Amino acid sequence: MSWWQRNRLRVFWAGLLILALALFQAGLKDAGKRNWLDRALLWVTAPVQHAVVWVVDGASNIWHDYIALVGVREENRALRRQLEQAQKRLIRARELEAENQRLQTLLDLKRSHSWGQTIAARVVAVGTSPVARTIRIDAGSDQGVAVGDAVVGGRGLVGRVTSVVGGWSEVRLVVDGHSAVAAVNQRSRARGIIRGQGESDLCSIDYLVRTADVKIGDRFVTSVIGGVFPPGILIGEVTEVGSPQVGVFRRASLKPSERFERLEEVLVMPTRSGGGREKQR
Repeated sequence: MSWWQRNRLRVFWAGLLILALALFQAGLKDAGKRNWLDRALLWVTAPVQHAVVWVVDGASNIWHDYIALVGVREENRALRRQLEQAQKRLIRARELEAENQRLQTLLDLKRSHSWGQTIAARVVAVGTSPVARTIRIDAGSDQGVAVGDAVVGGRGLVGRVTSVVGGWSEVRLVVDGHSAVAAVNQRSRARGIIRGQGESDLCSIDYLVRTADVKIGDRFVTSVIGGVFPPGILIGEVTEVGSPQVGVFRRASLKPSERFERLEEVLVMPTRSGGGREKQR
């Protein structure tokens, strides 16, 4: 094996080292002090230097951009989680505000009528029977509720308790086909019976005498007659009045003041007669 074959690698690395030293020395010199060899070395190696710098800078930029992108993604995830939590808190705050307003309405209603004992309850289910209009509330015999008790909402009369167990009760709404409430016109004191229509959110006002003073927009409230409901609870407003015909009575239609599809909280009041409570014992 010849000397060149044995030492060519060493010669190559030595040449690169000498070239690097020469380039380093040429780069340190002022432009006016460089000789022709310095200028030649710089001119020959300039494209290589530019290529190396471009590759190194590009790789560095890509790496920094990637690191920055990872940081931005993590920051976006954190901000998204914070936004979701803030939205949940906002929704909860709005729900609490609406609930407080409804409960305040019930409290004001109770104070305005000087009612005695009442039991607050929430609506937990709506009846699905096509022949009955009922709701279920989360108060029962454990809380003192009994069959026959009156149930009111923030806008007026809801109905009457028809069945009770330990922790819940069924309430028949005033629009149920089997509901009948003795009522009186707030303005003229004309009396009638409010009956539910079952499939409709309208009630009929039966047994109005032909000469009864009833007009559209009149408000009917519960009557002391019958002793089933406490008197003075708003039931609804008259929407239609039938023309007097042959016979003793005339009919009218009434729109309940309570919005049953939006009902969430109610107050339960013991019946005046106490008949339902005797059945429960």
